[in-house]
Order: sequence, then structure tokens, then C-alpha cells
Amino acid sequence: MTTKIIIPIIVFVFVGVAHSGEIIESERITNWGEWGSFHRCPNGTFAQGFRLRTEPYKGALIDDTASNAVRLFCGDPDNINTPTISSTEGHWGTWGEIFKCRPGGYIHGFSLRVEQPFLIPDDETATNNFRFYCNNDEPDVFLEGDGINRFGQWRSIKKCARSEALCALQTQVQRDQGLGDDTALNNISAECCSPPLNN
Repeated sequence: MTTKIIIPIIVFVFVGVAHSGEIIESERITNWGEWGSFHRCPNGTFAQGFRLRTEPYKGALIDDTASNAVRLFCGDPDNINTPTISSTEGHWGTWGEIFKCRPGGYIHGFSLRVEQPFLIPDDETATNNFRFYCNNDEPDVFLEGDGINRFGQWRSIKKCARSEALCALQTQVQRDQGLGDDTALNNISAECCSPPLNN
């Protein structure tokens, strides 16, 4: 009789996780506007909070832009001396609430709420809101911004490794179109960095 030896094979699948020095990018649902330059946190600091600039919904007959800008806090947002990074910004709307990770946590991922482009040109809004993920929370726990949830859908989640944090930000923002349709903020990219192990 022949003896069969069965060797189990374990396959690990990692989805949407980048490692130190790599860039994570929002899912490209829209692509209007120009990319600004990468803005980096000062050496040794990492994103621990964020704030959104949002234009409120104006109604069916008025041009809406929704999300215009995002700022990351490179440290504790409660400290007035904490620097922020933002790259390119739209100029419509107002700055909302500051959201932050629990003590000891860093932002290591994000998801954007984006409205799909219309087949027939209409009032496009592109990005409407943000969710950011902290590395000291459970994987499905997030900080949701105070943007607009009226339009669009939440898109794919992009994350650095759990031990890492966002340390640089780049945004794609459509400039003022004059009498044309405006969308303001469309996409973001961020760099993954490694905070000190004792934080």
C-alpha cells in the first residue's frame, strides 16, 4: 500500500498594503485637475489627524464642488504648534472639524467618497468626503470626515503597513473653471513612513 503525505499550503494574501517609502494612491474614479507637489511632515513627525475644507451642497441649479482640500496634522492636533501639510487646495467652502487618532496612533490609510462622472456632462463633484484609518484601531474602524455624503460612493481602502504612517501628501485639484463646471479636489497620494517603534 502506498502512503500519501499531504503537505498543507498556506497562502497569504495582502490587499492594498504598501511598505515604507512607497506611495499609496486613491482609486482613480475621476481625473480632473493638476497635481500639486508632495508636502512632507517635518523629519520625525507623522500624520495623527486631519481636517477637510468642504463646500456645502448648494442645490440642483448651482455648481457644487464638495471637497476642496485636506490637511494632515504632523503630530498631536491639540498642540497649536503642530505643523500641517496640504499640497494643492481648492478655494471654495470652509474648514471643518479636526479629527484625530487615539493617543499613540498614526494615520496609515484612507478611503475617498467619490461621485462617478456622468455620461452626459452635468454638475460633477468628484471627491465628497474622506475616511482615514489609524494604526492603533481595528482594521475596520475609521475616522470619517465632515464632508458630504449626499453624492458618490466609498471607494477602495488604501493602507500602509500597520506599523507605518502617512508622512507626505500630494493632491490633485482642478483649478477654477470660470463659467465651466468645477470639481476642486479629485485625488490624493501619500507616502508611507516608519514611526519610532516605541510610539
